[in-house]
Amino acid sequence: MPGDLTDPASLTRAAAGFDRVVHAGPPLGAETDLAAVDALVAAGVPVVCTTGAAVLGGGRADEDSVPDPHPLVSWRAEAERRVLDAGGQVIRPGMVYGDGGGLVPGLLARKAAERGAGVYIGPPGVRWPVVHVADLAGLYLAVLERAAPGTVWHGVAETVRLDAVATALGGGRAVSWPLEEARAELGALADLFTRDQDVSAERTREALGWRPAHTSLLDWLRTPAQAGSTPA
Repeated sequence: MPGDLTDPASLTRAAAGFDRVVHAGPPLGAETDLAAVDALVAAGVPVVCTTGAAVLGGGRADEDSVPDPHPLVSWRAEAERRVLDAGGQVIRPGMVYGDGGGLVPGLLARKAAERGAGVYIGPPGVRWPVVHVADLAGLYLAVLERAAPGTVWHGVAETVRLDAVATALGGGRAVSWPLEEARAELGALADLFTRDQDVSAERTREALGWRPAHTSLLDWLRTPAQAGSTPA
């Protein structure tokens, strides 16, 4: 039975009778997202809820860190609390790449093509946690098979500097996109690119035996298949 994130009653009906429900929908806004979580929980089925590293603050963080969400997804900390209180699990992926999806091809590579150089926002040195989509899929399986109720897990293979990503996308050239200029085009998303994060997934790896195969976004960008799709 299909469910619609904008129709909470349909989610409760769709989830009923299953052993687990995995919620990996995109953020649609506080009211819609929280109503969707409540509807899934109401089905009485344990929920695996996807939030993201943006729910954490800047600097060093691990699975026990208190959320300090970016305003773009400020309500996701409350969504996590509701899922955990109901005995579900939370997965916080870093920036997802691979298979043609995510911000790397969707925004960063496009900007590099437009400007003839890789682009990062604000000052250099900002770090982001990242994960390949194939490795993230493996983490969902590990959580479904081995994770205890009411637990948080991090889908992070490595931490990478965004100016280094820009340099790889720009064929060795990168420029800063001034924050105010970026805000005019991207809105609140631009500020997210200036939040420096070093997110650990050490407990996730140790407890679940999760071993990402893709451990270098920069090497992935330099492979022939990817290099051929980015500006030289």
